[in-house]
Amino acid sequence: MGQLAARCRGRATGRVVRGSHTLGAQQRADLIRVGGAQGTGDSNSRPRRWAAGSCRRHRGVFVVPRCDDGWSSARRSTAHPTALSFDEVLLLSPRPGPPQLAFNFLPVTFTAATFDGGEVPYTSPEQLSALRVKLVDSHVVTRIRDSIKCIPIVDGADPYGTPTTYHLREHKPLTMRLAEQALLRAVRGWGYQLRKRQPVTFVSRFAGKDLLEPLVGEHRPQALGRLHVYPQFILDARTMGPSDRPGVIVGVKTRREIDLTVAELLELGVGVLGQYVLADPGKMVTEPDMDPWAYRRAAGAVERVHGSDLILRDAPGADTVDASQAWLESRLETFQDVLRTLAGADGARIQRELDQAAFELLGAFGRYEKTIDIATRLGKHGPLLLANGLAATIEQPVGSSNGRSVHSVRYQSPTFRFDQAGDKTDYKLERGLTTNGPFDVEFFANKRPRIAVITPREHKGVVENFINQLLHGVPGQNPFSQGFIRKYHLASCDVSVHPFDGGPLDAGAYRHACRAALQAGAVDLAIVITSEAQTHLAGDDSPYLVAKSTFMGHGVPVQEVKIETVRLPKLAVPLNSIALACYAKLGGIPFVIAAPRALAQELVIGIGSAHVKASRLTEPERVVGITTVFSADGTYLLSNASREADYADYPRELLRSLTECIEDIKNRNAWQRGDGLRLIFHVFKPLKDVEAIAVKQLVERLTRDYASVEFAFVHVSNDHELVMFDRVSAGIATHGGSVKGRFVPERGHAVAIGRREMLLAVGGPYDLKSATHAIPKPLLLKLHAESTFTDIEYLARQAYRFTSMSWRTMYPSRLPVTIQYSDLIAELLGQLRHVKNWNADAIVTRLRGSRWFL
Repeated sequence: MGQLAARCRGRATGRVVRGSHTLGAQQRADLIRVGGAQGTGDSNSRPRRWAAGSCRRHRGVFVVPRCDDGWSSARRSTAHPTALSFDEVLLLSPRPGPPQLAFNFLPVTFTAATFDGGEVPYTSPEQLSALRVKLVDSHVVTRIRDSIKCIPIVDGADPYGTPTTYHLREHKPLTMRLAEQALLRAVRGWGYQLRKRQPVTFVSRFAGKDLLEPLVGEHRPQALGRLHVYPQFILDARTMGPSDRPGVIVGVKTRREIDLTVAELLELGVGVLGQYVLADPGKMVTEPDMDPWAYRRAAGAVERVHGSDLILRDAPGADTVDASQAWLESRLETFQDVLRTLAGADGARIQRELDQAAFELLGAFGRYEKTIDIATRLGKHGPLLLANGLAATIEQPVGSSNGRSVHSVRYQSPTFRFDQAGDKTDYKLERGLTTNGPFDVEFFANKRPRIAVITPREHKGVVENFINQLLHGVPGQNPFSQGFIRKYHLASCDVSVHPFDGGPLDAGAYRHACRAALQAGAVDLAIVITSEAQTHLAGDDSPYLVAKSTFMGHGVPVQEVKIETVRLPKLAVPLNSIALACYAKLGGIPFVIAAPRALAQELVIGIGSAHVKASRLTEPERVVGITTVFSADGTYLLSNASREADYADYPRELLRSLTECIEDIKNRNAWQRGDGLRLIFHVFKPLKDVEAIAVKQLVERLTRDYASVEFAFVHVSNDHELVMFDRVSAGIATHGGSVKGRFVPERGHAVAIGRREMLLAVGGPYDLKSATHAIPKPLLLKLHAESTFTDIEYLARQAYRFTSMSWRTMYPSRLPVTIQYSDLIAELLGQLRHVKNWNADAIVTRLRGSRWFL
């Protein structure tokens, strides 16, 4: 037959076949028929696997002849060839090809350049609500800054207020508000109720959409039948996205619901003490198009049950609620506990199958498929009406076969340096560290660190074996055959083991053992053996926090090791990360990255904050600013924490903390008046005005002392709905034989969104924990408008390099260390402040240059 051409783009496993490709007549191709009806993508049908056979193209479709090994299971199970359209076929072939990036972003095209409406000055929320009620059937009413825009959407409706003509280019936010309202009307027309209006959020509860329902069968349907896992969709209208056009982000999640009241759960034997519950406060006006679940709010945590009432703690409102009018929060852990209790012996099986069903929805291919389905349905009836004389056409996803193309760049992984001169480098961290030793091998002074080990006496034997393997390695097991001493070029380690009588939950016994270790002699590092059984404990009840507080109060960093880790049969990998963190906590510099040399003195500063709250539902009373400072090559220099302050005093305290850091670095690096400075600030939460003011005041002070000072505020976020796909990513095989990461792009792909934003892939197929792991979120970098250094490409490459700079583990992180370290500090400070006699001054005095938080 010779070579037969089939039009497809792919050469890699698991990708939609479209474009151009040549198949030999005798070549066997594994084909998957993608099941599922068009619409919202809520079909329960599963992909059908077609048996191997030769393939040819005929008039725009693939024609696959019947073969002898399973074609009878196909829908057209006849002797005649089966035709598959391009969108229905996946070609599974091992040959790699260039990436084909796609996104869950639907560009919109407008039918006009202007639209008419009216304006009314904004005076109060009550005025805005009254106008919306009055004009609900004829206008879109929305507030933009100090005015209310009233835009007619029905023929004959007059502009309300001062007549105004709006140009789309000059009124992008208003235009996308109109698009958002058009999406609301479309979703209501599909028969859904709304979870949220902004962004448009709805849950698919139609028959057959519950992921849990088909897994339960006939097992106690009266109880399990009222636990649900539904698809939840988010349609977020944005002024700009990938392809630099306005459009709609399609988000997909699962929504867990426990539809049994707490009273019913108690009758079924489900424990509720300590669990947070939801109740309907009854204060909000209900609207017919809103989901009833949207009105339920967290009422507090159950402290005890008194008759038919629940007595609550941490309650922002009433501290008593009727158990028949309350529902458990459906957090993952709570939902799983209820499922296991109700399902009994079948609970583990149901949970495994539920994880698989959720993955088919939230995995990369499932989300890509849902994005296409939503786009198809939104465009099914033509353009969406936005205003009189203005409509919007919803396009196919960016990067799909029928969508707009997008320009992308693949950032290379950084090169790691292991000496000051830059002669010892390697692009593989593990190999470079094993071959060359740590970066500071020539000047790290403490070559014989003193290590105290705190462990319950019942674990003394296995812990001693573990410590021996930590120090001397695991023979024959890479990557830790050398051990801590040889790998980090130490002379030896003086280890003292301090066993104590008491169980793993005895915080008092831990405290006494830590004090005894400190009294026995000087300690450079403490290794504390804890247990998974402690993870729910806090404050003075937590052995880990008590031990950390005791040692850190004396300037000694702590490395926690769980006894469950100690007992693992293969220890090389966890020991490797533990040794890395231990060396960093001792003050060592394991490695840095090779960074481009800038003409200016450059610092990268992470700004975080810890909100001091008495409990989960109370409002924050005070705030602590967290600052971490790094050199351009990723070397951690120091951290600082401002004093606790209320919101009014927080800017002054943050400025003081930043100034102290800069003064410390200035003296350390001997800055001169003629030097140029570049300060790059990474913030995880959107930069608030108070933080921007503090930083600008710092820069103004520095400008008086140095030749030039430029700065950039970069918001580093993973709190968004944008997802990046690679349609030719075949994924990788796991040890169990399954494939993980199909349709998941490799790390390092970057796509610009306008001039001030960048989408950056920081989790690839190798970073997924299992074959059923959901698609990782990319980072979204946003450059603040006040920035004077505005090279977003430079900033994105730097942020990507910093994801490989964590001294906590040998593997890249999903966040740059500027953000990761600030988060770790904030989390630990929030936990330690509830421990008796905790001395917060230790971290800004004795431990200021230590990586105590790793």
